[in-house]
Amino acid sequence: MTRTLMPAALLALLLVLLAPVPAVADTGLGAPGVTEAQAWIVEDSTGRVLAESNADAAFAPASITKVMTAMVALDAGLPMDTEVAMPAHPEDGWQAAQVAGYAVGETSTLEDMLEVLLVYSANDVGYAIAEKVAGSQGAFADLMNEKAAEIGMTRTTFKNPHGLEEDGHESCARDLALMGRYALTHYPFIARMVRTHSVTVPVNGEQRTFYSTDELMPVYSPLIGIKTGKVEAGTTFLGAARKDGLTLYTCVLGCVTDWGRFEDTRAMMEWAFDGATGLTLADPDQTLETLPFAYRFGFSVSVRAQAAVTGLLWPDGTECSYTRVALSSDQLGIPGEPAGACLWRQGDRIVGACAYVVDPTVSPDAAWSSDPAAPPLPLQRKAA
Repeated sequence: MTRTLMPAALLALLLVLLAPVPAVADTGLGAPGVTEAQAWIVEDSTGRVLAESNADAAFAPASITKVMTAMVALDAGLPMDTEVAMPAHPEDGWQAAQVAGYAVGETSTLEDMLEVLLVYSANDVGYAIAEKVAGSQGAFADLMNEKAAEIGMTRTTFKNPHGLEEDGHESCARDLALMGRYALTHYPFIARMVRTHSVTVPVNGEQRTFYSTDELMPVYSPLIGIKTGKVEAGTTFLGAARKDGLTLYTCVLGCVTDWGRFEDTRAMMEWAFDGATGLTLADPDQTLETLPFAYRFGFSVSVRAQAAVTGLLWPDGTECSYTRVALSSDQLGIPGEPAGACLWRQGDRIVGACAYVVDPTVSPDAAWSSDPAAPPLPLQRKAA
């Protein structure tokens, strides 16, 4: 059952949602305070662009590339305990590259290498994974480009699995934001690793700890990933954040400094979160409806949200609707038992969700208590 927000308990929310709201460009929010990025974009979980600048311009994606490397490697279907050997890699360009330091011929599991790839952004690991999966760097790049085309990245060409600068290895902020959204929603391993602060794995016979290159993660709690990058052309960051039901994806390219890419990312995310309208969608202290009490005829018991739910609505005039599944009003209410669920949407985006339960504070024998000092029962006598 899908309805606009008509129940009396949600009337105030309805009035807010149905009030005339101008489009994003006319909300008076201004533009995000981006100071370094030459190209950037911020969008929501459906891909709806909230703000952008130069988002289709070609830039070196740097180590953001490794998100695609991980997707292609996982698509290959090799067992995660597959042994991957470190091949000899080219000398040019690698002297100053960030590497894990595996000796040539040293082996590690695919899982360990993927962890180091995504957390520490090790270029030698990307090289080794590509050789193992496809037999050569060129063949692996072909797989990367096939995957890019499959998910709709129309302005991207991959030439290598690590992101070191190479002629023709390029993408744009719009494509990379799409890639980030796809990776986090289709690859649980990637979603977990890009939120990991450090990994400890064996390298050349010794345990080594590698720390995340994402310096924004420890200081910005809404952040949920995903990948840094740095080349001579500038620093980059592909980001994702979630707060009160609103998930954002951002990308900044061509930044000047390491920290500037994080400041620009946080500025975009805070601009979007602050511009959205925060609303209480479900309150566990409020009665949604009542059901006949299962343990005493003539009494009813309340149905409540299992937990408080808040959501953020983007002020672009898109109406919010909800879908609710609930027990029949004649169903007996057993305390603590599930009584339904509700999902709120703004357009195609999920704003929030909650489960409803029969009031769990009521015990089955509560209605029979004869103790005059007992607290008032959260029950109601049904009218005759």
